[in-house]
Amino acid sequence: MTEAVPASSKSVKPRHSWSERLRENPVVLKELRSRMRGGRAFILITLYLIVLGSLVGTIFMAFAGASNTPGSLNISQGLGKAVFGTVVGLELTMICFIAPALTAGSIAAERERQTYDLLRTTLLSARSLVVGKLGSALSFLILLLIVAFPLQGLAYLLGGVAFEEVVISFLMLVITAIAFSAIGLFVSSFAKSVLVSTVVSYLIANLVVFGIPVFIYMSLGIAAGLIFGSSNLTLNPTQELIIQIVGLVIGWFFVAINPIATAIATELILIEEQSALFVSLPLPYGGINIPVISPWIGYVLLYLIFSLFLIWAAIRFVKRTES
Repeated sequence: MTEAVPASSKSVKPRHSWSERLRENPVVLKELRSRMRGGRAFILITLYLIVLGSLVGTIFMAFAGASNTPGSLNISQGLGKAVFGTVVGLELTMICFIAPALTAGSIAAERERQTYDLLRTTLLSARSLVVGKLGSALSFLILLLIVAFPLQGLAYLLGGVAFEEVVISFLMLVITAIAFSAIGLFVSSFAKSVLVSTVVSYLIANLVVFGIPVFIYMSLGIAAGLIFGSSNLTLNPTQELIIQIVGLVIGWFFVAINPIATAIATELILIEEQSALFVSLPLPYGGINIPVISPWIGYVLLYLIFSLFLIWAAIRFVKRTES
């Protein structure tokens, strides 16, 4: 008779955390080694810090030259706000235009080099391939954010910047890096060449940053003119209230899907309302205030869902080409 094997002696496959899986992913290791090999990455980081440091120094000299009392509290707080806004704004712009470039050629380049089919014959799954390409790009972007963090700390020490602003800005920058990297990765999963993938990725990024706000602004202006510009149209107070609420919700939504608009609106709310989570918005008519969540919360949730969808779609495209 065969003896029963005790449950304790059975081999149990250890469960690794997502961070361990990311570190053990061969795609992440290969991409990071190739990106950090040589002096190109270090030159880019150095130039990036030189630009940020030069802008901060220019702002500091401008404030010092415009003030007769450079040690006053108001001037120090204004300088801190200016430094913080400049650093975060430049980091946000950098992510919006560098993140798609880091991932736009990640999979399309394998097709151009004719190594994609060879890569798919290995034991590496489609999910590991996509997550590895994304993880390597995000690692470099987060490195750029971390090396610039002392400049944000300088703004915090100067005053005028709350701790909540630093946390919210860093969270928004990380979510933006994930979303725009996912855009390039998604396009690269089905594009045949790096050039096509890069052009399409930048087109989508520019539509998100610039095109959609302009289109929505024009559409809302036309809709408001059609609704309120007609002399024959009469609305009762209930209809006016419904239209105002719908317009407020639509306006909040389109602010929350644009990184620049979200950053500006969140900063204004923090200054005026002194609240990082909620804001009370008054309607033009009726004297009613509607409490809504701060735009940065909606931005984080919407872009996180958007990023997860793009990553899932990229994995599906890779699996489809495999089959």
